Amino acid sequence: MTQERKTLSPQNKTVAKPTVAGLFAGIGGFEIGLNRAGFKTIMLCEIDSYAQEVLEYWKKNAHKDFDKPPFADVDLSQKDITKLKKLPKVTLLTAGFPCQDLSLAGSKAGITGERSGLINEVFRLLESANEESPDWVLLENVSYMLGLENGKAMRVIVDRFETLGYKWAYRELDARSFGVAQRR
Repeated sequence: MTQERKTLSPQNKTVAKPTVAGLFAGIGGFEIGLNRAGFKTIMLCEIDSYAQEVLEYWKKNAHKDFDKPPFADVDLSQKDITKLKKLPKVTLLTAGFPCQDLSLAGSKAGITGERSGLINEVFRLLESANEESPDWVLLENVSYMLGLENGKAMRVIVDRFETLGYKWAYRELDARSFGVAQRR
């Protein structure tokens, strides 16, 4: 009796790369890492002019780990999240939203502060995406927000994700665990 073997990737089938869009993209660190893990970056949205210069550099110049510039085919035209009308259809959305109002070193204005309150733009875009919503959302921010105002920021974020039908989990990671010479 012969058993047929089932595989996770059937032979002769092309599996599409998972896709990612980055909001508050900074210099594209998440997306470069995700590219290395097999994702294809579709769009990056970043308002800071210095970070935009770095993204433009990576659009034109190769990196030792890539055979072509990592952001060669990436839409960098979206700069201001408040003017972004809709998200592209992607598997994963990343957003390292501003921390100034949630940081120990910042204003401590909380999740409703002028800068950190921009997280609402992420939720606006997710709400308008409907069936085109990303399967996954990855947010990054400072751990101080977990205790600021008795964890109000985390409660607000969790409530919004649950309202949108997302399940969630969070992890507190220290950069030292990944070879960075600082505790963050």
